[in-house]
Amino acid sequence: MADARGKVIPVDFGARRRLGSAPVSHRNGNALRAPAARDALGDAGGFLVFWRPLSRRRSGEYLGGKWDWGWTLFVWTTDQAVGPLWGDLVGRRGYVPQRLTRSDFQSFLSRTKDIGGLLLDGELDGGAQVIRADAQQLVARDDALLALA
Repeated sequence: MADARGKVIPVDFGARRRLGSAPVSHRNGNALRAPAARDALGDAGGFLVFWRPLSRRRSGEYLGGKWDWGWTLFVWTTDQAVGPLWGDLVGRRGYVPQRLTRSDFQSFLSRTKDIGGLLLDGELDGGAQVIRADAQQLVARDDALLALA
């Protein structure tokens, strides 16, 4: 993976649309453990990420944002979970959908050490300029790798 930290999309936890308020526990006092996200990872057979390939004027980048653990990759478990802003991502913003099998995604995540966590099935809003999510949709990279194993 080239520079994953291209243009950062902010994560908005103020408007929780998909999930209700479930308890969140903490690991080591600072990293969130997200049972909902770990369960979704454990149940999913495939994953979808968006990236922009390398070009002369910019490095390759994966769609993501910032969270407590650093770079957070946005991941969807189905095409439908991306929602109506698929066209904005692909057409207007130039991202390419990349579908990965469970084993391919596990291998990808194992190799990309700069990813600190995942945000699963977030809801894009504002022309795909912001992603709305609940804290239970976040999972730290190490917990994600355990769920995928």
